[in-house]
Amino acid sequence: MTNTADLDRVTLSYTDVGSGTPLICLHGGMGVDRQTLHAAGILDLSKHGIRLIIPDQRGHGKSSHDGDAEYTHATWAADTRSLARHLNLSRFALLGHSYGGFIALEYALRWPDSLSHLVLVATSAGPVFARTVTFATDAELREHFRGIWPLFFAGENKHFDLFEKLGFSVGPYNAAFQRELPAYDLHERVTELRVPMLLIVGSTDPYRAHMEWLAENTPEATLCVLEHVGHFPFIEASADFVREVVYFLTGRVQPVGDHTEL
Repeated sequence: MTNTADLDRVTLSYTDVGSGTPLICLHGGMGVDRQTLHAAGILDLSKHGIRLIIPDQRGHGKSSHDGDAEYTHATWAADTRSLARHLNLSRFALLGHSYGGFIALEYALRWPDSLSHLVLVATSAGPVFARTVTFATDAELREHFRGIWPLFFAGENKHFDLFEKLGFSVGPYNAAFQRELPAYDLHERVTELRVPMLLIVGSTDPYRAHMEWLAENTPEATLCVLEHVGHFPFIEASADFVREVVYFLTGRVQPVGDHTEL
């Protein structure tokens, strides 16, 4: 179910489905909306005692679009805090995929007591070195991602059916990659985290080394490497992904059956 939350100086559109352990999921990008998480390996979590909450982060999808100065790690993390309060979640689990993992870690360092669990998928504590290109329009950004999209998958299926459903926003992309990402480095601080963490990464993902570092340097982390999988483990290994996350959040080993079709 799609909902709208009117928060302090921002309106967030979000999916809210299922019941049980609350899990807020932060999409990556930046510049790509929450549809990247509308895949079986994420949506099927709602079948197993998990309340799944997936917002479009500020500047994406149907959420508020602001000036580039508002697109910061601090603001995106604070928006997550505001959404949790809006939903009366005193404690909840937080999942971040790719760039969403950067924001999830920023959140965890600010408000660790509000988290029951932290699930990081194909991400990093920084530093992350990426080629910085400024795009002028959403259409240009879409074509950029169309070109690199096949690189995200290890298998022959490149899942362009999902790509065609994605929305793109040039403002948050430019702000993230030109200003925010070059300053992102939580290496020294994440070693302080005392939140139970599940780290999931594909064996062929360039972030694998970053995830292995996190596993070695954060005291409550468990690493799961999924073989023959790229940057989207919840797509290429959806059943395994669901099993790992459900067990981590609920302590139950769930049978994995049919998958949600979009």
